[in-house]
Amino acid sequence: MKKHSGFTLTELMITLAIVAVLLTVGVPSLKTFMQGNQLIAATNELISALHVARSEAIKLNSRVSICDSSDGKTCALTGDWSNGWIVFVDFDGNLVNNGAPCVAINTDCLLRVHDGFTDSQLSVSGIVDFTSNPVQSFTFTARGMPKDVSGVSESGVFSICSFDASDNVIGSRAVVLSLSGRVRISDNPAVIKCPLTP
Repeated sequence: MKKHSGFTLTELMITLAIVAVLLTVGVPSLKTFMQGNQLIAATNELISALHVARSEAIKLNSRVSICDSSDGKTCALTGDWSNGWIVFVDFDGNLVNNGAPCVAINTDCLLRVHDGFTDSQLSVSGIVDFTSNPVQSFTFTARGMPKDVSGVSESGVFSICSFDASDNVIGSRAVVLSLSGRVRISDNPAVIKCPLTP
């Protein structure tokens, strides 16, 4: 007679209990890990867009603007950068972009588009330095200096914040744009201004 081997019901129940405990412990840690990665990715994407805007302004010897955008073509000018942003040649300096790709010189054209974030627990916002006014756009001159729409030198701080399900901040970083056009990351809590809710 052949002996059949396999799991007994007791062994199966113990295995399922161990798996359940591991999932209970591991899933929240995985979610926190994923949110931390998204926070870093959002910071790097914003820094990259600011670098592109500045370097293209210098290279093209023209104004290049970056602004918040919800449609990927025009400036929304709401101050909510979580919905995405665009970088475009702003030849006439009026923050109006037609969404066309760059094919001709001396015209407004789109250089880069960043779609909004799908995670509703992530916030990207900015304030103009030394004020509480939201950052809606920056226009880099041919010398790489950030200005506002009226041509006044401007600097700002973007706060990228990650929230948990109870709207508590679980991670944050700042992207600081100086008057000279240089960009840096800061973890200083005094610089970061997270909203109360995402």
